[in-house]
Amino acid sequence: MDLFETNAEEKKLPGEAGLFLGTSGYSFPDWLNVFYPSRIAKKDWLGYYALKFNSVEINSTYYRILSDSSTGKMTDSVPGGFSFSVKLHSSMTHSMDANKDDWIAFHRMLSPFILSGKMGMILAQFPWSFPLEEASFNYLAILRENLKGRKTVVEFRHDKWYTPEPLKRVREMDFIPVSVDLPGLQGLPETGLLAGDNAVYLRLHGRNSGKWWGNMQERYDYLYSVREMATWADKLRSLSKDVKRCYVFFNNCHMGKAALNARDMEKLLAGSTGG
Repeated sequence: MDLFETNAEEKKLPGEAGLFLGTSGYSFPDWLNVFYPSRIAKKDWLGYYALKFNSVEINSTYYRILSDSSTGKMTDSVPGGFSFSVKLHSSMTHSMDANKDDWIAFHRMLSPFILSGKMGMILAQFPWSFPLEEASFNYLAILRENLKGRKTVVEFRHDKWYTPEPLKRVREMDFIPVSVDLPGLQGLPETGLLAGDNAVYLRLHGRNSGKWWGNMQERYDYLYSVREMATWADKLRSLSKDVKRCYVFFNNCHMGKAALNARDMEKLLAGSTGG
């Protein structure tokens, strides 16, 4: 089975690349009455979400590896053509002490997504402190082995990684570098739109520079303007003729801002400002 195989017609960009657009997570209490109507029970949130977007990035797996019964229920809640991208557990990217059982549990968790044809990408997000040195590339090689050929995107938070030679080596290891939108602070990267293995994976975290190094929740309290998003929309439309898949996720999740921006981004990519 193609790792990108889906069961329904995909959304397409003008260049014919498939578009998978959504948010980084979907189950947030502060989205109630902002994105989720009060009449929708929490158990039905994912099904409602899938009426609006065709992809989601599961970030809760950074904190806890889910059971396959849980991911099976998630799979059953969405239509064919929907895709789940899944973030690696913290033991795999931060403490880097994942054991064999952790990896077995992680792959078991993915099984329903893979068997249903709804598997997107695996996301490996490394911290700002992950150093650009040979030992880190050695760890990436171990990570690659443990992921058994699954399509994996890698996000770095330090700008040293987003220079030509490190990016070249990352691509040669069959990882796709994540394109990021972050505050313009010293040490944080400005990546532009990066392609790898016929795919683009863009994460928009917000530009709340005043809170970035402080409160973790307030860090993502930012609403993009149409003008800010239009620059990315233009780049995505331009690059869509050269790749097969474009994944776009908004991580500015505070008070439902990610969902609002994802909705507006879809309008921009379709050629409308949304008024």
